[in-house]
This record gives sequence, C-alpha cells and structure tokens, in this order.
Amino acid sequence: MRPEKLLRQINFCKTIQKESTNPFDLNVKKFIETLNQYLKTWKSRDELLLDADAISELTKIIELQAKWIQDRSSSFYIDPVLIELKLKLLEPEQLADAFFQSWHPVIALDRLTPKRLKQGLDYWNALLPFNERDDDFPAALTAEESAFEIQDLIDMSILSRAEFDKALKAILKELEALGRTEYHDFIYSTEFEESIRRAYLTSYLVSEAKAGLDIDPLEDTVFIYPSDARAGEVRSIAIGISHEDWLGWKRSQKREQNGK
Repeated sequence: MRPEKLLRQINFCKTIQKESTNPFDLNVKKFIETLNQYLKTWKSRDELLLDADAISELTKIIELQAKWIQDRSSSFYIDPVLIELKLKLLEPEQLADAFFQSWHPVIALDRLTPKRLKQGLDYWNALLPFNERDDDFPAALTAEESAFEIQDLIDMSILSRAEFDKALKAILKELEALGRTEYHDFIYSTEFEESIRRAYLTSYLVSEAKAGLDIDPLEDTVFIYPSDARAGEVRSIAIGISHEDWLGWKRSQKREQNGK
C-alpha cells in the first residue's frame, strides 16, 4: 500500500466522522488486514507515523460503529430493506395473521348502536368523489346533526331508564336545595369523572326547562337556578368543561378551605 492510498483511507475515516455518515461504509476488517500486510514494508519514521495515524482513525470508526448499533438496538430499529424482504417472503396467510395481531381499531361494533351506524353510512354516502372536491376539501353533506341522547346510553347498556331518571331527580333536588348557584361549583366534584356525569345530567335539566342559566359574558360567570319555565321557553347553551379547568377549580377550593 502506497502512502498516497493510505492517506485517502485516513481522509475517508475523517469524512465519516465529520459528516456523520454510516460508519459501516468502511470495511474496517479489510483495512486492518491490509495494514498488517504492509506493516513489514514500512521503513521510514514518517511511514510508521502514518500507519499509527491510520490505526487511530480506524479506532474512532469502530467506536462510531458500536454507538450506531447501540442507538438502533435501543430504539428497536430495523432496516427497511430487511422488513421489505421479510414481507416478500411471507405467505398471504402469514401476512394476514400478522396484520390482525397488530390491528387495533379505534371503534368496535359492540360499542356502536344501529343509529350511529346509520349516521356513519349517511356520512359516507354523502361524501363527494375526490375528482369533484374543491382544493379546500369542503365539509361533506351529512345528515342532520343531533345530540348524544339518553336512548343511546340505554341501547349500549351503559345505564337503564330507571337509573337515569333516579339520577336526574337527585341532582334536581340538590339544585332546588341550593337555589341560584355558580354553575361550575354545582357540577364540579372531587373526581373529574363524577363532574362529567353531573354536567351531563345538568344539561338535561336545562334542556327540559327544569333549570335555567344566567350568563354574564363580561364577568365570565355562569349561574344555574331551579326553573319552572314552560317548554316553549327552553334554550340550549353549550358550556365546555376540561380537565385543566377542573384542576383549577380544585385548587381554588383548596385555597378557600385553607383560608378559613
């Protein structure tokens, strides 16, 4: 091996380190075997120093290779070419079995009611073909939207009509005992899940005109109170609640208790 060729190999090692390319582009084993073959031919001091420099750079490449393997093994890295090869070697039955083992659908048939299935079908049938859609992808023409009704919960066996009516009467009795009160203080509980349940039941009280709401957008306050309004006076108002808001309410309640 001539010094010029050895210099090119050393520069190649430095390029790999500088540009962070694949360290396995260099065949380290073959390079070391070649160096060992020509080691006895080196005579001058400069040639021996050049050989030592080559060994030093090869050591750095081996270190990069070890780190490369460690990084990919820790992230469960698999070479895409290997995956493609394995897929091509699989029988159709094996491929189907692998698919079903890794398939995690976001919806399940036993969690859908016939009504929701029909709504999904209506939505799908209303979608325009791709060649007829505008660039902005307009909203599809869907069936009339509707609120999540108590009948849906009954159909899914989440609760019975008797259980729902009992829970509705209990929360109405609680509201009548309190009178006019801040909405969030009324629906929020020590558990977030219970708060959601209370908000859901309270929405029925409002929609059935058994409770009314006073909203002050300037003060950002909402008050709820018992009501005997007639059906014609019913109104629907959307009030969002979130886990973050609930946590803020809990903190404020704790501060008030500590202040007392």
